[in-house]
Amino acid sequence: MLGKKKIAVLATVLMATLVVGVYAGTLLSNTLTANWVVRESGTSLQLYWYSGTPSGDLNKGTWYDTYLGLRNLGQATYNNVIVKFKIYADVSLLTNCITLKGYTNTWIVVSLTLVTEGGKDIFTGSWGPAEGFAVGPGYDVVTHFQYMFEGNAPVDQNYYFSAWVETVP
Repeated sequence: MLGKKKIAVLATVLMATLVVGVYAGTLLSNTLTANWVVRESGTSLQLYWYSGTPSGDLNKGTWYDTYLGLRNLGQATYNNVIVKFKIYADVSLLTNCITLKGYTNTWIVVSLTLVTEGGKDIFTGSWGPAEGFAVGPGYDVVTHFQYMFEGNAPVDQNYYFSAWVETVP
């Protein structure tokens, strides 16, 4: 009786091995693999005018206030970002004709560099530490800025401002 049970168990094991072997198949090629990192689309950071949007006629020698906000609408953390901007006019600009400062516990004068792009004199600058800063999920910070057109600023001209956020290389 014990012999029949052993034969039945061995038969069951043999059948299971054959079934698994048949379903496992034989490897006939290399294994194709891939890996990736999922990121935000790159448009999750929003730079916005909080208040004091510059417009209309402005006078030389007068300080004007504006507030710029930066928020992260996504779920990713962006490291080493900085706010960059350009200020330009329809005419040639002179060094030091515009003063810009931002407030973070104290007023900080923003360094403006006068460059020529496409035949136009353009002031370029940035806001944030040189190495950049982190903008994580839920980030929404408003910064107070003041600007003034100095005595040598050309008058009766259109001035333009553009700003964006980019990573520090």
